[in-house]
Amino acid sequence: MNAIECNNVCKHYGRGTHRLDVLQNLNMTVPRGTIYGLLGPSGCGKTTLLRCILGRLKTDRGTVLTLGKPPGTKGLGIPGSMVGYMPQETALFDDFTIGETLNYFGTIHQMAKADLKKRKVFLIELLNLPGLGSRVGNLSGGQKRRVSFAAALVQSPPLLILDEPTVGVDPLLRIKIWDHLIQFAQKSQTTIILTTHYIEEARQANIVGLMRNGQLLSESHPLELINRHQLPTLEDVFLKLCMQDTSNSGEAQEHVNPTEVIPHISNSSSENSIQGVDGKEVYTSDRELLLDNDSQVQMSRPSSSCCKNDFLSLSRLWALMVKNVIRIMRNPGVVFFSIIIPILQTSLFCLAIGNDPRDLPVAVVNNEVPPQLSLLYLQNVNNYSVHQVPVANFSTAMDGAKNGDYWGIIEFGANFTKDLITRFEDPSKATAQIIDGGSVHVSLDMTNSQIAIALQQDMLLAFQKLTAEFLPDPAVAQIPVIFEKPIYGSSMTKFIDFLAPGIIVTIVFFLAMGITALSLVIERKEGLLDRSWVAGVSATEVMLSHVLVQGTLTILQSVIVLVFVLGVFSIPNEGSLFLVALMCFLQGLCGQAFGLFASSVCSTEVTVMQLTQGFFYPTLLLSGIIWPIQSMPDVLYYISICLPQTFANEGLRGVLSKGWGLEHFEVWIGYVITLSWTVLFLFMSAGFLRLSK
Repeated sequence: MNAIECNNVCKHYGRGTHRLDVLQNLNMTVPRGTIYGLLGPSGCGKTTLLRCILGRLKTDRGTVLTLGKPPGTKGLGIPGSMVGYMPQETALFDDFTIGETLNYFGTIHQMAKADLKKRKVFLIELLNLPGLGSRVGNLSGGQKRRVSFAAALVQSPPLLILDEPTVGVDPLLRIKIWDHLIQFAQKSQTTIILTTHYIEEARQANIVGLMRNGQLLSESHPLELINRHQLPTLEDVFLKLCMQDTSNSGEAQEHVNPTEVIPHISNSSSENSIQGVDGKEVYTSDRELLLDNDSQVQMSRPSSSCCKNDFLSLSRLWALMVKNVIRIMRNPGVVFFSIIIPILQTSLFCLAIGNDPRDLPVAVVNNEVPPQLSLLYLQNVNNYSVHQVPVANFSTAMDGAKNGDYWGIIEFGANFTKDLITRFEDPSKATAQIIDGGSVHVSLDMTNSQIAIALQQDMLLAFQKLTAEFLPDPAVAQIPVIFEKPIYGSSMTKFIDFLAPGIIVTIVFFLAMGITALSLVIERKEGLLDRSWVAGVSATEVMLSHVLVQGTLTILQSVIVLVFVLGVFSIPNEGSLFLVALMCFLQGLCGQAFGLFASSVCSTEVTVMQLTQGFFYPTLLLSGIIWPIQSMPDVLYYISICLPQTFANEGLRGVLSKGWGLEHFEVWIGYVITLSWTVLFLFMSAGFLRLSK
């Protein structure tokens, strides 16, 4: 049975005028236990063909059989442990050591610890790699390619697919790698498909497929091709076939049954030589190591029954979680982002928002001579907030206010004390002139509403204190509206108390989002995600590994935020601390899920940043965090209640400010909607990840 069979395979990208036919009725046969060299220029369809063989792409027409079955068949192990894959890019974790890299792929392939340990020693010696503790990011380009090659070999798969395996390695090591591939194919009946831009290097393969414009120009043994075309090199043969294809694309392509030209593998008992694919003796000084005859090194080959592409594997999940932990711990920026940034954000929020303004210059025009009650009134004005600046007349004060020197003007009439007493003692004599003369005239700059409101409160409070000092019954001077003890909160509730719930959920949500938003994009860009898919990792496992590992960071961030908000800065909490902490954690989990969603739908870091930033401001403005949603127009109101933070904010505000529990609709609906959005984001992320596979 052949290892690979492709019959009339067609694959195209795009539609209509933008349609690009990448594979065109391609036929390919790769017998088991052979080395197949796939040669062709960039863009001829090699990578697309390999992805179809691996089950990473579906063909538009035709059939592909890998190890006798369509790739992706349950129990086949492709994608999975039955195939070793080395992409053209190194696709390695720079933060990992060589040992951790091999541990990661070995654990994904569910290798026993003892077998994995022996295999690591063998691969280190075979590929002349530095020690297992060497950091991948510190290696040279050639060393990284050898580590990538080792990762493809770690589980001794029956099928190896290698994209440019010898690029960047020195000639002696290239010979050694080829010797190993030849002997691996002969000894273990491993099928190897590789691409290389060293055309003459492919003469060592059993079969070469010369590919151009999505078709195989020829598929035969290298020596047979050279002899048939009477040319000295395989490169000349390839050039000749390309020219023929260009001038006469209508002719039938050369195609020779590869099973008829595979060279005989010698069964010679020679201790120091083995017959290569070109009939020559291949000598090596470490043949026993390369052949892996020793039972101490020989790995048992994974069977299809134990390499199922399960929906969820604890072994693969554990490998992914360890990978995420190592990458986080070896990235100081992530640790700083996870711990220091929550402290800075909560501290800045509590210090910068909700406090009373101070040292506001206000012009004072006192026309009363001598000043009596006007002076007493000014003494009752809050000197922390208001800086009183005496000014000679109202015209000068107004000019200064218009020039931006003062936030307001306080003016007293010449008979302020007399007229005020008359208003209170004999209201029947309180003419309009007396009422005006006995009033404090305040003109404010209303362009900053928060400062204006603060000044208005100070002016009114000062008048209440004044009446309390000189009237026998100060209640007479109060307006006939009495505000009783508040139902919830206090009469001195600050704006920061209103903002606190929304700021808490916002900080936790977007910090958690920031941890996961770039994770999949970076792995996809570096080729790590694609390599994991080929190894059999499922989208569910990728999602869970990130949620479980980053969930720990989310708990830590939630604790930090709550400690600073409730403990250090004493924001009042009238309800259950457990409910507050639970809402923080769920919002963090929802933020992680949204980050994974953004990372799964975006292909670059720039688009991720645009999506997350575009989501931040509408959420901040429409979720009732800085202004009540009841004040919004109807359209915006209904949009706001659909956002993941609106009901969470309202529910947390009910717990913190009112002491409510889950018996209140406004509270429990916040938890339900947060969980619903989390599940929705995770499902959408998994769906987009499966599409990207």
